[in-house]
Amino acid sequence: MNTQAIKTAASALIEEYLSDLEFFVNQDSGTHDRVLVETAGGYAESLFQLAGCQVEWVHSEDPDIADSYVATVQGSGQRRILMLGHHDTVFGAGTAAERPYRTDGKRAYGPGVSDMKSGVVLGAYAIRLLMDASFDDFAKITFVGNPDEEIGSPTSRGLIEREAEKADLVLVLEPGRAPGAIQTTRKGVGMFELVVTGRASHAGSQPEAGRSAVVELAHKTIALSELTNFDTGLTVNVGVVEGGTRRNVVPDAARALIDLRVASFEQSNDAVIAIEEVAERTYVEGTTSILLGGLNRPAMEKNAGTEAALEVGWGIVRELGLDPQEISSGGGSDGNFTAALGVPTLDGLGPVGRDAHSVDEWIDLASLADRMTLVAGLIANAPTRSK
Repeated sequence: MNTQAIKTAASALIEEYLSDLEFFVNQDSGTHDRVLVETAGGYAESLFQLAGCQVEWVHSEDPDIADSYVATVQGSGQRRILMLGHHDTVFGAGTAAERPYRTDGKRAYGPGVSDMKSGVVLGAYAIRLLMDASFDDFAKITFVGNPDEEIGSPTSRGLIEREAEKADLVLVLEPGRAPGAIQTTRKGVGMFELVVTGRASHAGSQPEAGRSAVVELAHKTIALSELTNFDTGLTVNVGVVEGGTRRNVVPDAARALIDLRVASFEQSNDAVIAIEEVAERTYVEGTTSILLGGLNRPAMEKNAGTEAALEVGWGIVRELGLDPQEISSGGGSDGNFTAALGVPTLDGLGPVGRDAHSVDEWIDLASLADRMTLVAGLIANAPTRSK
C-alpha cells in the first residue's frame, strides 16, 4: 500500500479519532475496579466493531480483574499480525471528572491518554484504514485488549502468549517516544516482597531482649541497593519499606517491596540469585526473612525476525519524511512476553506522548496521522515469520 495514500486517509479521520479518544479517556478504568474497566473495554469493543472486527471476550477468574477482549478480522493472505493494547490505568474512580480530557491545540491531556488509551484507539483506526482501502492481504489481524497491564498482566498474560505463538509479528501500541521512533528492546522486570520477622520487646526497660526486624531490613536494603550496576543496566530499587508499631517497641516485623530491572535474560538469572542471597543473610541474630515474588516480565530482546520487521518500519518512517530512531526502555510492557517467545515484536508504536502516570500525561496531536500510517503500513507489509 502507498504510504502517502494511507497518511492522507488517516489525516481525514483525525477529528473523529479525537472525538473517540475524548470519550474513552473520560471513562475511568483503574485496574482494580472491574466494573469500570469492563465498561471502558466495552467502548473499545465498539471501536473495533466499527472497524470491521469480530470481538470475543475472555473471562477473568480473578473477581477483581476485568475480562479481556480479542478483536479479529480475517483476510485472504498468509500473514498473521497481533496488536496489543491495554485499557486499564493507574488512576482511581473520579479522576476523569477532576481533570477530564482537554487539548491546547498541540497536545491532548487526560488520565491514561498516553498510557495507553490513545494507542488502543489508534489500533482500531489502523484496521479501519486497511478495511476502507479494501486491503486483505493477511490471514488474520488480532488485537488483544488487556485489562490488567498496569499490575503486570496476571490474568491476560496467558492469552497474550497464546495469540503471539500464532503470529508473524507483534505490534505493541504503547506510547511512542519520537515521531520516527520504534522500540525494539525493554528491560525485564522483577517484583519482590521481603518479609522480616524479629522479636518485640520494650525499647526502654528490656531492649536487649528484642530482635529488631527494622534493623535487619535496613542492612538488607543497603545490600540490595548495592547490587545496582548502571554500566550493565542492572538496577535494584527498594521502593517501599514498612515496619514497627510504636516508638518504644523493638519492632518484630518489617517488609520491603523491591523492583528489579535487567537488560537480558542471562542477567536476570544472576540478579535473582543475588537478591535471594541477600534475603538469606542474617545481620541481626534471631531474625528470619522470607522473599516472595520473582521475575514478572522477561527482558525484551531482538531476534532476526525483529530486525526484518524493523527494516519495513524504517522504510515507512523515511517515506513519511521522519528520522528513524531505534528506542530502548527501562519500563516493561506486554511486548516483553511475546519477544521472550521468539516472536518478532515492535513496541512503542502509539502516538508520541510522555509523562505517563502523572497529572501532566499528554500526547502530541501532530504525531497522530504519522503513527496511524506507520501501524497500518507495518500490518500491510510485515514479513512472514520463520517457524
